Parts: sequence; structure tokens; C-alpha cells
Amino acid sequence: MSPLENSRNESKHVCADVTKQVPNKGMSRRGFFKLAGIAVAAGAASVSLPKICAAKDLSSPLPYGSIADDKFWRNVQNQFSIDPNVVYMNIGTTGSTPKAILESYSKYNELAAYHPRTFEAELGATLGLPAQREALAAQFGCNMDEICLSHNTTDGLDTIINGLDFQRKDEILITHHEHIGALSPLHVLRDRYGVIIKEVEIPVLKTESADQFVESFRNNISKKTKAILFSHITYKTGTRLPARELCTLAREHGLISIVDGAHGPGMIQLDFHDMGCDFYAGAGHKWQCGPGGTGILYLRNQGENLPKFWTQNASTYTFAVEPYGNKRGAFDIAYSLQYRGQGNIAAFLATVDACNMWEEIGRDKIEEYVCGLGSYLKKGLKEKFGGAGTFFAPDIPEFATGLTSFNPFDDIHDSTKIMTLVDRLAKEAGYQVRYTDFYLHVGDIVRAYALRISTHLFHNRTQIDGLIDALYNIYLEMEG
Repeated sequence: MSPLENSRNESKHVCADVTKQVPNKGMSRRGFFKLAGIAVAAGAASVSLPKICAAKDLSSPLPYGSIADDKFWRNVQNQFSIDPNVVYMNIGTTGSTPKAILESYSKYNELAAYHPRTFEAELGATLGLPAQREALAAQFGCNMDEICLSHNTTDGLDTIINGLDFQRKDEILITHHEHIGALSPLHVLRDRYGVIIKEVEIPVLKTESADQFVESFRNNISKKTKAILFSHITYKTGTRLPARELCTLAREHGLISIVDGAHGPGMIQLDFHDMGCDFYAGAGHKWQCGPGGTGILYLRNQGENLPKFWTQNASTYTFAVEPYGNKRGAFDIAYSLQYRGQGNIAAFLATVDACNMWEEIGRDKIEEYVCGLGSYLKKGLKEKFGGAGTFFAPDIPEFATGLTSFNPFDDIHDSTKIMTLVDRLAKEAGYQVRYTDFYLHVGDIVRAYALRISTHLFHNRTQIDGLIDALYNIYLEMEG
């Protein structure tokens, strides 16, 4: 048999196997444990799976005081192929895709290469995405016509901000810690249409209650205010804002609520209907650990006072939206945004697989573990540094996340020391973190700097203990 014939036979074998991996609803309910091999060896008792709480009261913070590095979590951690010589703690920038999801993503790509139009042939003209959106809707507390896959958080925010009907002198309230992914399209509105963008100062050093955030926005609402935009979890400090309360405030004043949720999916449980937001743009490649170039986009399409919205970032307006006269709720708005020319269907399918994997592990369990590690890190730093240094997000459950912002030096405005510390942690100790810079107050002209350390489900307490020791030793050397 010639090499070419052998290659063709191998391709047919791959294609036959891959076809079975393209079900309309993504990975099966127990697919993660089957592919990842988490079950204990034959003859032994299987790992007990955490129960997924379908009716959890999301207004009550989870108890993050207790975490255990038990066999279950060690098995979960073994499903990631991160360099063993590096402790990667920058998930806030991008996550690490699990082995099982890499396998399914690779097979989707192989099938698309072998039969370029295979997704249409196997899954129909809609490429199976309605079924994928149905699965996502069940996981994120919304209806199928309200959720779709985007390319990333910035893509989602661009879609939202440029699709709303803002007019000259309309006012949009934002926090003074927003990401450029939101600021960029907002500034286009400002410069192109004369929309007013107003920064609201949120607490940074003395964060004590959700009321502080709500009152900061309430005190800035005027007759011109049309919308509020805020990060669910600020990328600068890792503080979790009271999204439900802020969306309630917006609704009480007839305002549109837009949430930058870059760090929400995959880290914390999300129920969009419970949150009450109008729009939510999240990432698929960060804490959700899906392939790059994926995001999750929510657009409220049920209930009263639906904001007028133009699906300008789509290729289906003329037959999916226009016939309904832009009457929200009458059509599947998420469908109209899902299709925008050729997309990376393999990445979308793999992202839904990652979401299904998280569901099987238990999103409540993941949130408790990830935020528990964040709390463990903060407590360890406080103990090691004896009260020295500055934390920019409190160790309080309602504000807790997997992002910890800390500056061990007396001068929090010294950028050189923080950059040097990040560099030395990577080169000398093998810990990859990043730094962030931000203003403590609106109107400041000097930025504060902090280490930003991510803790996720593939970390454990031993790694965090090692980070704390390495950080402290380098700090002592730098301080002389």
C-alpha cells in the first residue's frame, strides 16, 4: 500500500471517529469523566460527583472559608496539560484548555478539514448552534433566544454598545476601573454621536458593603442618564461588584444595564435572569478554559421595557430581524447575532464542551474552590507579611473572586518595583502572574500598581504556599 493510500485510509478512520464527536448537544452529560478518565480504576469505588444545585439563592455568598485538596480535585487538576515547571497564575488574561476539550477541538478541526462543509452536512444549515445555545441557556439561567457564542468579551461589548439606540447628550455611567474593551466602543459613541461617558468612583481600599457601589451609581444618575455599564469582576483589582443590586437600581430608574463579564463564566455561577441585567458579555477562553476566540453573549429578550437594539454586527438582519420591525421578543435575537459570516464552528463546539465539563464538575463546587483559594491566598499573604502591604480587594465572601490584587511595597505608585517583582517571580521561582495599574480615585493623575494573581481549579494550596514564600523572599531581597 502506498503512503498516500495509507494516509487516506487513516483519514477515513479519523473522520469516522470524529463524526461521532459532533452531536447536536455537545459532550454528553458524563462525557467529561469518560474522556478525562477521572473514574477510579476498575473494582474500586468511583469518585463521588458534586451535586449541581439548580435552585441556589445566588444573592447569598458562598462560604469560602474551607477548601480541600482531596482526590476529586487532584483528578480534575490532572486533566490540564500546563507546563509542570511553571505555576501559571494569569487566568485573568487567558486560561488553559483541558486535555479532553483539546481532543474534541482537534477532532472537530480534523473533520472540518477532511469535509470542509461537514458541520452543515452533519448538523444542518444552522450548524447545530441552536442546540448548543439551548445547552448554554440551561447553564446560565436564561432562554435560548437570549444567548449565543461570540468571539470574545470585546466582541460582545462592541455588539451591545454599537447596537443600542444612543443619541446626542445621552449619558452612560461607568466605573473608573473599566477595561479598554468597553472604553473603546464607548469613546466611539462619544466622539461620533456626542454621547456623554461619565465615570463613577467605586471603592478600592475601603470596600465594606454592596451599598457603597449602589450609592455611588445612584448619586450620579441624572435626567440624561440612559444606561449604566460596569464590570462584574474588575480586571484591575479582582473585586466582584454587586451585579444584582446594580441591575435592580438600573431597572428602577428605567436605565439599560450592560455588564462586562470577562471574568464571570467559568469562575462563578451565573444566572442572568436572577441578575436582572439587560446585556452581559463574557469570555469563553479565560476561566471557562475554552479555545481562544470564543465568548458568551447574553441579551435579555423577555419581559418588559426591552431596549431597542440594532443587530448591526450580524449577517441575518434582512430575514431574521427586519421582518419583525425590530420588535424585541418577537424573534430570536441571539440567533440573529450568532451568524456573522464564516465562524470558527469547531471552537464554538469545543467551548460548549468546556461548559458541559464545568457543569459536570459542578459550577457551585468550582466557585467555592476557586474563590476559596483566593481567600486562602489573601490570608497567607497577610500572615507572611505581618500586616504590611496593600490589598485592593477585601477578603469578604460577597466580593470574593479568583483574582487577588496585592502590593507588598510601601509606595504603591512605584511601577518599577512591581514590574521587577513580576519578572523575578517568573524567572527565579516559576510563578507566572501579572501586574495591573489603576487610579484609586476619579481625578487622580498618579496610578497605583499591584500584582494580580489568579487562582483557578487547577491550582492547590501547596502551590499557593510556594508563591507566598517566593514572593516574600524576593521582596526581602529587593528591600535590602
